[in-house]
Amino acid sequence: MQIRQPILYGSVLCLAFIVVLVAIGGGLFNQSAPWPVQWQHQTFHSLCHQIADRSFWINGQPMAVCSRCIGIYSGFALGWVLLPILSSINITRSAYIKRILVVILLFNFIDAAGDFSGLWQNTLFSRAVLGGMMGSSAALIFVGDFFSS
Repeated sequence: MQIRQPILYGSVLCLAFIVVLVAIGGGLFNQSAPWPVQWQHQTFHSLCHQIADRSFWINGQPMAVCSRCIGIYSGFALGWVLLPILSSINITRSAYIKRILVVILLFNFIDAAGDFSGLWQNTLFSRAVLGGMMGSSAALIFVGDFFSS
């Protein structure tokens, strides 16, 4: 399978992994500053609620984003890596991808609403998995822009 825009594909791939590394937060880099003032947390301040109890912790510090957001960012990066493979086995039709994304968005909404209303309590792991599914399916939307079938 031929990549139509290899420079753009590679650039997005690099940026996706940089976003994931930054989202992991200061614990990855053994920063000593209090986590709320670290540059990683400031970078994502407008994008994520950054509630420490809803974040994975590394080296005694919460990630710069919550578990759902780290799932979204890492899922997008993984989905982007898998684009060439998935396009070569021809399972990425636009209509299916959009339906899958809508269903996954609905699952995330139901999970958040159920937790908010007290029907159940979601976990770091469940939020990360649902976020990862959302991020990877979002990456699949771009398969037609970079690969021909």
